[in-house]
Amino acid sequence: MGADVTRSARWLVTRYFEMWNTGDASAADEILSPAWVDHAHPEVAGPDGVRQAVGRIRQARPDLRFTIDAVLGDGDLVAVAGTAGQEAASTRLVWLVRVQDGLLAEMWTYRDTSVLS
Repeated sequence: MGADVTRSARWLVTRYFEMWNTGDASAADEILSPAWVDHAHPEVAGPDGVRQAVGRIRQARPDLRFTIDAVLGDGDLVAVAGTAGQEAASTRLVWLVRVQDGLLAEMWTYRDTSVLS
């Protein structure tokens, strides 16, 4: 797949993390497959599950922020490098995201254990 898919995947993952940062999950149906699964949180399934989770998490941790440092790859599989947490205590993470039919379909989360300066 070409550059259009890469741009689309980049836009999709950016919108996904914006939902978590703002608490506005109204884009869930627009960006997530009805069969969406986050393998780190399999109990959060589909757009409705994500909407509910965003509401719960934002209420419990309103200062939680996700930052995207890079989106790598093209086609239907991309890696997103970034951080999650509060400003003073963020954890470096890598998310592997599968795109199917123009929607986010699956995500795997990995803790970045590399040493970066």
